Amino acid sequence: MERRKGLVWFAAVIAALSLSLIANGSARAQEQPPDPAVTPADDAYHYASWADGSSDGFYQEWWYFNFHNAFTGVRAIFSYFVTDPDDNLNNALAQMVVVAYTPNGIVTAVDPYAITDFSASDQQADVRIGANTAQVAPDGTYHIAGASLDGRLAWDLVYDTRSTPWFAADHMTVGSLSWEQMSWLVQMPRAWVTGTLTVDGQVNKISAVGYHDHNWGEWIPTDALWNWAQFSAPGLSIELGDFIGRSIGLLALDLYGERIVFTHDQYQYVNSNWTWDSVNLLYYPTEAHLTADNGTVRVDIHIRAWQTETLRGDLPWPLKDLLIYEQTARYQGRVWKWKPPADPLTGEGEWQVRALIGGMGFKEWTWNRY
Repeated sequence: MERRKGLVWFAAVIAALSLSLIANGSARAQEQPPDPAVTPADDAYHYASWADGSSDGFYQEWWYFNFHNAFTGVRAIFSYFVTDPDDNLNNALAQMVVVAYTPNGIVTAVDPYAITDFSASDQQADVRIGANTAQVAPDGTYHIAGASLDGRLAWDLVYDTRSTPWFAADHMTVGSLSWEQMSWLVQMPRAWVTGTLTVDGQVNKISAVGYHDHNWGEWIPTDALWNWAQFSAPGLSIELGDFIGRSIGLLALDLYGERIVFTHDQYQYVNSNWTWDSVNLLYYPTEAHLTADNGTVRVDIHIRAWQTETLRGDLPWPLKDLLIYEQTARYQGRVWKWKPPADPLTGEGEWQVRALIGGMGFKEWTWNRY
């Protein structure tokens, strides 16, 4: 849940100072079941439908993309991010975040832009931040292009979906206050990505597996911390959005065209190994164990971080900083389906392996730091 991906959320400064003033603020619509019919407008800009003068300064929205090339070891994430679009808290900001993971190391760009450098359509996912763009072509493919301000990174990529989009969450309450709500659209659980990614002058031709999702809503950034995991392969995709310390989250599988969603009480996500971050002075997870069982499908997956980049929003003391650990990860595991007996009166059913999971994906873990 979004998910899922921006970094410098200075609205948290105002939030921490005014928490007691807004605790009794009006709530938006209650959580609603996902709508199975996804339209291009669902992946468009949503601020107009949320702006009501109540908590607009805490509005956040991002369009997130990733890919990984198993043959070259080149992987990347891209986040087109905006917050407080009407500058209600003197915090209006657009931001382009890119992390490129290469065999030679990690190159990161966290580029802030004035809100006047941001524009987006309310009809489809056409987004501009400075010279960085995401556009939907007539054939439904997505074209993302841009460059970091320091010139180290440039990208020109086409995302062609290979699976059905789904609306994972609509106005899900994600924080301590009732108005802290997030929507999450998984537009491309699996995609095929082609084009180029240039890192420090080295042009990498990309033919790779990719993913695209979209998050938006209003919440205090340091009050909605999450585990997020994503993996895709031919015939299979996995998405996890799990909010830390809350009974909120979901796990979804697209198994050969069948969408299977596990509720929070049907899965367990346990961070099982930790590494010390000597810069931010805390431990962060490098391994996790994901299990799920809804009576007809079982999942057992081990996730091990491969490369880690820490994105940090520095806030004035004594306020907490927000840390996002962006990780590539190796997935290994299995998916089983229950096969009932042909004759329930005389036979016995059995669990049958339906998918073996092995390969690279992505994961995130967020935390607060003083």
